[in-house]
Amino acid sequence: MNYGIVITSILVMIIVSSNFVSVSAISGSSTEFGSLNIDQDSISISETAPTILNISGNVVDYNSGQVILIEIKKPDNTSIILKTQADKEGNFSTPILLDSNWDVGNYPLLATYLNNEIGSASFSITSVSVQNIPVMSSIGSLEIDEEEITVTGNEKSTVEVNGNIKNYQRGELITLKILHPSGLTSDVKITGKSNGDFTAHIRIADNWESGSFSIIASYDEENFGKVDFQLNKIQIPSYFKNVASWWSDGLIEDFEFIDGIEYLITEEIIEIPILSGNSGNSENTVPDWVRQNIGWWSNDLTSDTELVNSIQYLVEKGIIQVK
Repeated sequence: MNYGIVITSILVMIIVSSNFVSVSAISGSSTEFGSLNIDQDSISISETAPTILNISGNVVDYNSGQVILIEIKKPDNTSIILKTQADKEGNFSTPILLDSNWDVGNYPLLATYLNNEIGSASFSITSVSVQNIPVMSSIGSLEIDEEEITVTGNEKSTVEVNGNIKNYQRGELITLKILHPSGLTSDVKITGKSNGDFTAHIRIADNWESGSFSIIASYDEENFGKVDFQLNKIQIPSYFKNVASWWSDGLIEDFEFIDGIEYLITEEIIEIPILSGNSGNSENTVPDWVRQNIGWWSNDLTSDTELVNSIQYLVEKGIIQVK
């Protein structure tokens, strides 16, 4: 859930399944508690060829379900904390996406398990190119049907992308690499028609989180297009409609309603994308139009998206404090 709060330490939860990817480690270290390795130690970043750094290792006497912490120290002395888990043999593997938001410099890594150091490593980013992948190229074209997708509850939804490959060989695979907000990636492989046209309906999985996604298309091992979309996942408990109705009818006070929303967001009982933080222009009262919109929502006269827009406004104005 993205609350738009600026923090210097980013916590990314990556749960890795028992089928760990085998990677070739080129540097790292080990201790009596385990080991840490990375597959690259000198990286040049280009948006035309996104870089995936694979972090792997082993934990001695690993207990299933326990969390392994990997701290990546950035050149500005802030840190990124990755959380992962190992398989029953204690092996773990975690990919992280390096894009143009990363700075040139050195990045030390330290892995710990139950407060014990299991290994360290470091990599350096030597250059960063901010050139975007063209939507159209000499190879082909790529486009997306929607740039913002809102999914409510457990409803099913897909992302549709279309394009064309020039000089397409029928039966050859087209790869669509999906870059997730967490840094994870996933691939979808499709084939095109004889004229090179292709369409893919990519299902939004239940475990996808709200945030900005990118899809990079490649054919014959060359990238030819990139599209982006924003995913907003909304999960609202059914009983909240009663609370909203009571508030809009004046049966409960503003502070009671606001405190209730703050609690539900903080405890992740209500899941909504908070896309931006406090604007700095703090307000003390809820505008009438917000009360009206939420009242309409409680009576099924507007969509969940309208409720989210209203709550986002209250967050931006400082009326709702997200901790």
